[in-house]
Amino acid sequence: MRAFSFNLSDFVFVWWGLLYEALPFLALGALLSGIVERCVSRETVARFFPRNRWLGIGASALLGLLFPMCECGVVPVVRRLLLKGVPVSCGIAYLLASPIINPLVIASTVLAFRNTGGWAVAGLRVAGGFVVAVLVSVAVWRLLGEKNVLRNSTDNQSENNHGHRGGVVRDILSIAAGDFMLIGATLVVGGAIAALINSGFSRAAMEPFANNPLTAVSGMMGLAVALNLCSEADAFVAASFYAFPLAAKLAFLVLGPMLDVKLMLMYSTVFKPRAIMVISGSVALLVFVFGVTGYAWIPVLLGSGGQ
Repeated sequence: MRAFSFNLSDFVFVWWGLLYEALPFLALGALLSGIVERCVSRETVARFFPRNRWLGIGASALLGLLFPMCECGVVPVVRRLLLKGVPVSCGIAYLLASPIINPLVIASTVLAFRNTGGWAVAGLRVAGGFVVAVLVSVAVWRLLGEKNVLRNSTDNQSENNHGHRGGVVRDILSIAAGDFMLIGATLVVGGAIAALINSGFSRAAMEPFANNPLTAVSGMMGLAVALNLCSEADAFVAASFYAFPLAAKLAFLVLGPMLDVKLMLMYSTVFKPRAIMVISGSVALLVFVFGVTGYAWIPVLLGSGGQ
């Protein structure tokens, strides 16, 4: 039996199914990002960061519940917050966690895994994202401090450059349309790759790879980095990898919103190279440990086969 066999009709069916479920969440996420970017001042967001550093890091990781942003939209927002004096460690916690810990992503994860314990999967994703974001923020704070993280910047522009363009609604729609087109293109490509794998490779062919924690988790992490999916839509792609246990899928779902090709490029506009190395290395290591150990504890926690 051949491991790979391409069937166009199966490919189109799986690809369209992914896009059909994911695009509404992507559109809503882009609209919310536009509203937050246009209507909420940076000072308003900054007031939600507690003065106590430890409490501030933990609270910052949960700030996406109030100010939901996708991973693409949050980078320029965090950059402006840091320029206004928000502690770097708090900014990093918000940067890493908000694309996971926000109502829209939670809802999309529940829907994507609705047939396999959606709320439990969403809870594990939120917990994993919170722990990784907090630990990485503390690592950056303790290893690099506050003054050796950010790139030198002379950008002292007004925090809101949208007020003189064409009105609030027009600005919101303009920002949302730009985000939707940019991120939607990556979703189309990522969905196509997922559809190709799922329609071309039989489950039997993938089982040896999927059942080995080291290869499955590292493979799904590699896909997360390469596919550059939006966190509002990536759960539908992850759920489509039926042969892989939940632990490997969670590694995909936690890593992708924190570290992928496009984010590495965006991080370079905010952080110094050494800080990027600490952030990316810490994120990858923690997610790998989370995923590999999850093969043991997730089935026990959920009382199932961990699928």
